[in-house]
Amino acid sequence: PLREPIVGDGIGRLYNREAMLVHLLGKGAASGADGVAACAHISGLKDIVTLSLTRNPAGGKARSEAGSRAPGDKPAAPFVCPITMKEMNGSLPFEFLWTCGCVFSAQARREMPDAAACPVCAKPFGAQDVVPVNPLDAEVVASLRTRMAARAAEREKKRAGKPKTKAKPKRKHDSDGQPEPAAAAGLGEKQAKVARTRV
Repeated sequence: PLREPIVGDGIGRLYNREAMLVHLLGKGAASGADGVAACAHISGLKDIVTLSLTRNPAGGKARSEAGSRAPGDKPAAPFVCPITMKEMNGSLPFEFLWTCGCVFSAQARREMPDAAACPVCAKPFGAQDVVPVNPLDAEVVASLRTRMAARAAEREKKRAGKPKTKAKPKRKHDSDGQPEPAAAAGLGEKQAKVARTRV
């Protein structure tokens, strides 16, 4: 079962963060080939985002559709949409934003179609940052995989564009911690001995 902290990947699947870290450290093989294959598209922390979920005020208390609680009722969903207060129980579509990790119902975002900022934390986002939770439509999944590949390509492009920093040469110091005159002047070893005798 999912327990916080929870992370989401680029195709909307949810995982326990601890289990994902075990997978990324290479210890996920112990969970079997199926588990490794399911996460094959995740190669690092850049491929997941930690989700900001809103706890259900009803907690895990059982309740019926009418609102009364009875022993045979299913427990309330652990998380809700922070805007509509609809439960995240699988019956309604939910989404999260790749930029901030906030999770809310698709209905909440549809009610604010022109919003350019997250309705929960107000961080800016674009249409490509909206990830549906556990989508079943094959076309939607294919589109999300394309977005994942584009993000990975963008990261590689940035990494390739960074100039490599050269290590600074170490300065030679004498016994007092002061740089030797020869070292400061860039002289050779023989010239350094001569410089030391003159000083």
